[in-house]
Amino acid sequence: MSGLVTVRRAGSAEAPAVLRALGQGCLDEAVFSWVVPDGAARHERTATWAGEATAWVDGMLATGVLLVAQHGSGEIAGVSCWEFVPGDPAPSPPADPAEELARLTWAYGPEYAPRMALVNELTRRRHPRGEPHWYLQQMVVVPTWRGHGLGGAMLRHQLELVDVAGVGAYLEASSRRNRRLYERNGFRAHGDPIRLPEDGPAIQPMWRPPVGQR
Repeated sequence: MSGLVTVRRAGSAEAPAVLRALGQGCLDEAVFSWVVPDGAARHERTATWAGEATAWVDGMLATGVLLVAQHGSGEIAGVSCWEFVPGDPAPSPPADPAEELARLTWAYGPEYAPRMALVNELTRRRHPRGEPHWYLQQMVVVPTWRGHGLGGAMLRHQLELVDVAGVGAYLEASSRRNRRLYERNGFRAHGDPIRLPEDGPAIQPMWRPPVGQR
């Protein structure tokens, strides 16, 4: 496994490959594993996502930045999703409960949708307000390609644009390994960890100040 890492924006036509990589990278992710504790059910849920690949990718392309990483000329092996938050000091209007429940039920199944709703609520409460920033919603690398620099390459690619814009960046780290990666790229803990119940993982909010504030 050698060669250069390529990071670029995804295209709508790549939706199946993007969702395949996203699903593979999520299977052992700490929060997803807490939301859907059963391994077989996690495989079933990621297969369900693939059925709506184009709609999901088109939605990300319309509202944020969807990056993919490849090693050499191989298949997509990493995905990261970014959203720009304009920094309105007023809280965002709450999502329609019925609509959100329907979306989570489709993505996680009726048994596990309430657990994901709890994750969303706890992280929403801690999201910084009042300062424009880019929010890293999610970043995964296919397990066989971890340790080859794809995650760091995707992160640095977007942070270069963040710095040009002169704004901050925010994320939630769900493991010690990815927290170390984020710290190497200028992120620092933003308050105490968010602790999920039932011996769930600790999610660490992290903030990277704008260039002029470092």
